[in-house]
Amino acid sequence: MGRKVHSAGSLRAPVDTDELLRAVVEFLRVWREQAPSRVSTSWGAIYRDERFSAIHQANLGWVASVPDGGSAKILADLDDAFRGSVVRHRSLLFEDAEKAYAVQEDMSRQGFRPVADLAMAKVGLPACIVNPEVEIRPAAEGAAADDFRLLKIATDAAFSYTPQVVDQLWGVWHDRSQRVGMRPFVAYMNGTPAGTISVWTRGPFAWIDDVATHPDFRLRGVARTMIFEACRRAASARCEWVVLTTEMFDTPKEMYKTLGFEPVGEVRGFVRE
Repeated sequence: MGRKVHSAGSLRAPVDTDELLRAVVEFLRVWREQAPSRVSTSWGAIYRDERFSAIHQANLGWVASVPDGGSAKILADLDDAFRGSVVRHRSLLFEDAEKAYAVQEDMSRQGFRPVADLAMAKVGLPACIVNPEVEIRPAAEGAAADDFRLLKIATDAAFSYTPQVVDQLWGVWHDRSQRVGMRPFVAYMNGTPAGTISVWTRGPFAWIDDVATHPDFRLRGVARTMIFEACRRAASARCEWVVLTTEMFDTPKEMYKTLGFEPVGEVRGFVRE
């Protein structure tokens, strides 16, 4: 059972972390629902988008429940769905982290590695000092859109991805962000493109994604300023809660904690290259 998280400065009842985690999972599900092919299974669904065959999250199994056949049934269905396709990896995302834990040993024996993200949420604006030299501009079109694309490609390339993967990562984002209403923004430091962030609003929740700072501008408050502005825009859209995911064992989660984001659960899955 999740704990209660209070909405500061509000008369509304406290929100259970389970509800916030469900909101995070729903954002993840809707994003994957944009795939052109969906195969229903006894345990969830398999999403296929062979335009982006190298991208794990564009071609994966969405696990809502573990069937009687356990992971063997899931993997058999996954192999059947991608047999004869150009997709070589196998990827799974679980709605419930505990269900992922339950099959982790079996999945490891099958050559899969676990992947884990921390779901976080906050209400209101972060209590932080913004950098007055940073200007946040919408990047849906025009020169700012070009700057967003170049910054995002450069960020992905910095992870040593191949040019094919970098190209497909951009393709997935560009295709699906327009479908779901994701709004991109670019941070400019004294007129120079310095970082990216995106905001996607759905009801009382806003999702923050694509938070990245160009290496030349790190440790200068760019990310904090972008997150403050994203939260402000979410509030203007009448969203009470801002949610996001960050890698479980990476350093950004500590920055989010200092900005008032609280952990509300985990998102777990498996990948076999």
